[in-house]
Order: sequence, then structure tokens, then C-alpha cells
Amino acid sequence: MKIGYLTKQSPFDKKAYSGTHYYMMRALQESFEEVSVLGPVDTGYKWLPKIKGRILRTLSGTIYKYQYNIGLAKKMAAIIDRKIAREKPDVLLASLMNPEVAFLKSDIPLFLTSDATFPLLHDLYDSHSNLHKKSIEEALYLERKAFERARKLIPPTQWMANSAMNDYGISAGKIEVIPYGANLDEECPEEEIEALISARSRAEVLRLLFVGVRWEEKGGPFTMKVLQELQQRGVKAELCIVGCNPKIEDKPEGARVLGFLDKGNPKDAQKLTQLYRETSFFMLPTQAECYGIVYIEAASFALPAIGSDTGGVPEIIVDGETGFVRDENQSVGELADWIEHSWIEKKEYRRFSLNSRRRYTSVLNWKRWGEQVRELILSELS
Repeated sequence: MKIGYLTKQSPFDKKAYSGTHYYMMRALQESFEEVSVLGPVDTGYKWLPKIKGRILRTLSGTIYKYQYNIGLAKKMAAIIDRKIAREKPDVLLASLMNPEVAFLKSDIPLFLTSDATFPLLHDLYDSHSNLHKKSIEEALYLERKAFERARKLIPPTQWMANSAMNDYGISAGKIEVIPYGANLDEECPEEEIEALISARSRAEVLRLLFVGVRWEEKGGPFTMKVLQELQQRGVKAELCIVGCNPKIEDKPEGARVLGFLDKGNPKDAQKLTQLYRETSFFMLPTQAECYGIVYIEAASFALPAIGSDTGGVPEIIVDGETGFVRDENQSVGELADWIEHSWIEKKEYRRFSLNSRRRYTSVLNWKRWGEQVRELILSELS
């Protein structure tokens, strides 16, 4: 079977969609006989809706998202149709392409995957807040049309699936939740896991790892307060910050800022892998997150993770089993209590670590995703 893999950005670019397009492509290549890469997809027509957006913002003070412009969606669909006619795939999988596939004319079976719907994004992220009413109308129209056009939706979370059902009336039978995996080239071999956990448990220093591009949005200031609270209690604790270069006043001893690490750069990728190996807890108490690939990356190295009750995060981190899911009312002290207890009680730390790795190997990996997508498509087309 020849599957056409459709992305707006190049799937060969590991920076695109945090590397998800790339690792999704690799999973498809392992599960299908042939993968026809149909991305990237772009058009010079974008200038017109961009100008429209500037005018509307000047007049109304609200944001017009040109990506949801209906005229642009039609142009993109026409480009995709030409690619399909040239490559002649048997089936299509479009990743993060809901507006662009709304007007496809091809009758080839279409499967869609995305980590969120527009209603979920609206007001969750700054990029989707204060939107012009026209932009909201177009986004809802295009996404509904895309969902109705698709043979099946394949979201990574039930959170996204529920939105498709509740906001668009898509039937449960048209949706199959299949979680994504870790966007890393290297994972810790199974035979090294026990030794890795034991080495962490014996370490004198409790090491926290924060990986996020947007310091404020991803809960960086809260993470810093937790570090300080642990240190004030006499815990030897350190924090490594990756992905951003925040301006931190009175930065406590033990806080290191490494900045952005490019996974496409072998040295940076190796450095990130080493951090996952040496860290005691992965911490990203984010204010907004659709999925959270970084939590899965941490799980691949048997790291207990600390996240927030937002988006699909509680479906990656199982609270009390693989880590801690914080709600917005829980204080710095409460989280520090959990970390300190889990660190001191070595049996607890080992349990969290092993559970995290088991969830990765059984549920949260790209091999399983690719195999299940193949089974689903074959079942739908049989």
C-alpha cells in the first residue's frame, strides 16, 4: 500500500512541529510498503489574507488568523490535489492540515491526525486569543468541513476526540485515539533501565529538568520557585533549563540555563539525551499544552514527570503512577512535598520511574502508533 503523507511544513525538518512530522514519517515508513511525502505545501497567495489581517487588526483591534482564510484553503487544496494526481497514493494521512484539506477534490480516502481542534486552541494559547469574529467563523467552518470529509480522525488524546464529538458532532465511531511517541533518535535500551534508575537513586543531588521554548507559558517561574523551596528545606537540588534563555533575577545557585538545543544537530541531540539520563525528575508545569511530546521523551528514559492538568497532559502523565499532575490550585509547597517524598522514599522513586518507562514502551511510542495506524487504515479499506 502506498500512503501519501501530507504536512504543511517539510517532514524532513526536525524543527517543524517539534519534530513530530519527522518522527511520524519514520513510523509510517516502518509500517507501510511505500510512503509518498507530499509536504511541504505552500503558496504565494498568503500575502492577500495577511494584508486582510493587518487591515482588520487596525480597524477592530482583534487578530485575523490568515491560516484559516477560506480563499487560502482553496488554493492549498488545489496544490495538494495536483500532488495527489502526480504521486497517485492509495490513501492519504494529513497531519495538522485541517484547513488545507477542507476543499480537496480527490476521492482518495483521507485520514486526519492533529493534537487539537480549533475550539480547544481558542483562548488556550495567546496565538489564538482575541480573534476577529470572521477568523473564528472561518476556522470553525474549515475544520468542520475537513472532519466531515475525512474517513477517520486519528487524534493522540481523548481530550481532542471529545472536542471533535462535542463541538462538531463527529460520531465516536469515526474517531480512533492513537497516542504519539517520543521525538528522539536515541532511547535508553531496556537492559540499561534498572541501572539507570539505581544510579539516579544513589545520587546526592536531586536534579530537575525543564525543557520548553516559552518560559512563562510553560511554567518556568513556578519551576524556579519549587527549586528554591527544595533548597530552603536543605535538599541538594539543581535545575537545568533547556529551550529558552529566560532573564532570571537573583538566579539561585544550582540553576543552569543551556538555551535551545537543536535535535537536528548531533552534538545538541547527544547533550539532551545525556540530560535525560542524569535527571531525577522532569518538570514542566505548563499553563497550556495540547499534548506534550517532551513528557514522552522523559518517559523513554524512565523519568517521573511533573505536568499540569491542562489539555492532553493527564493522558500522558498518569497522576500517582508515572508522575504528578498539578492542578492550578496546588501550591509550590505541595509540589515540593511530593518531589521530596518521592526522592527520599527510594521504593516510591523506583516505582514512578519503572511505571513511566512501561507506559512509554506499551503505549507512548511511534512504533505502536505506526502499527495501529496501519491496522486502522487496512480495516477501513477492507
